[in-house]
Amino acid sequence: MTRHIVLRLLRAAAVVVLVTTAAAALPHLMRGSPALATLGPNATPEQIAAFDAEIGLDDNALAAAWHWIADALHGDLGNSLANGVPVTTELGDRVPVTLELFAASQLVALAIALPVALWSAWRPGGWFDRLATALAFVWLAIPAFVLGLLLIYVAAVQWRILPATGWTPFTDDPADNLRHLVLPALTMGLTEAAVFTRTLRAQLMDTLDQTYIDAARGRGLGATRLLLRRALRPSALPLVTLIGIGFGMALGGSVLVETLFAVPGMGGLAATAINGRDFPVIQAIVVVTAVGVVAATLAVDLLYRRIDPRIAHDHR
Repeated sequence: MTRHIVLRLLRAAAVVVLVTTAAAALPHLMRGSPALATLGPNATPEQIAAFDAEIGLDDNALAAAWHWIADALHGDLGNSLANGVPVTTELGDRVPVTLELFAASQLVALAIALPVALWSAWRPGGWFDRLATALAFVWLAIPAFVLGLLLIYVAAVQWRILPATGWTPFTDDPADNLRHLVLPALTMGLTEAAVFTRTLRAQLMDTLDQTYIDAARGRGLGATRLLLRRALRPSALPLVTLIGIGFGMALGGSVLVETLFAVPGMGGLAATAINGRDFPVIQAIVVVTAVGVVAATLAVDLLYRRIDPRIAHDHR
C-alpha cells in the first residue's frame, strides 16, 4: 500500500512539474507580445521592450520558466497585467466561489441521479426506466448555456423569484448568496445529473447480475436494502471518478456558466485573462487546474480501495 502511494505521488509530481514548466513557458510559445493589449496601440517600441523585460519575455523560454517556478515556490505568481493586482489575491477571491458552485452542482446532480438510476436499474425496461432514459438523452443534448437561459427566463423573468445574474459572498449575506447560487448550480447540476444517471444505471445493472446479489435475494433481503447496501457501493466507482475529475476541472472554472450568470469565479477570470492576454493569470489558472486534477485523481485512486477492498487485494 505504501509503495503504491509513493509511486502515485511521484507520478503526480512529475505531471505537475511538466505542466508547470509548459505554463511558465507559455508566453514564449505564442506569437506577438501582450504589451499592446496592456499599453494600447500607441505604445512606443521602447515601452514595449521595457514591458517585455518586466515580465521576462526578453529571456529564453527555459530561463523564464525557471524564474517563474522559483517565484511560484515562494508564493509569488506575479501581478495581473490588466489591473496590477497580485495573482494570488485574484485566485484567493475566485477559487472559493468556484468551489462553492461546484459543490452545489454536485449535490443537485447526485440528488437526481441516485434515486433515478437505482429505480431504473431495479426495473430495467419498465415505464420509469424508459422515461428516465429518454429524458437523460434529451438533457444531454441541451447545451448548458441554453439550459441556463431557459432557467433565467422562467425563474428570473417570468416568476421573478431569483436573480438572473450577480453574486453575493456567503460571508456577507448567506441568504442572498443562496439565491444567487440556485440558477448556476441548477444549470451545472442538471446537465451532470444526466451523465451520472446513465453511468450509474449501467454499472448497477451489471452489479445486479452478480451471483452474490441473487444469494442476497434468496435470503429475502428487501429491494431497498439490497440496492443501498449490496449494489450501490461496488457500482459507485465510475461515479466517484466522474466527481473527482470534475472537482479538478472545476478549478479551471466553468467559463460558460460563470459568464452567463456573472459569477466571479475562476471561469470568468480565465475568460477575461485570455481575452486580454493576461499571461500571469493564465499561467496561474493552468497550474492550479493541473494541481487540482492530479490531486483529485490521486484521491479517487485511494478512495477506490476504501470503496472496494478487492482492488487493493488485486494489487498485492
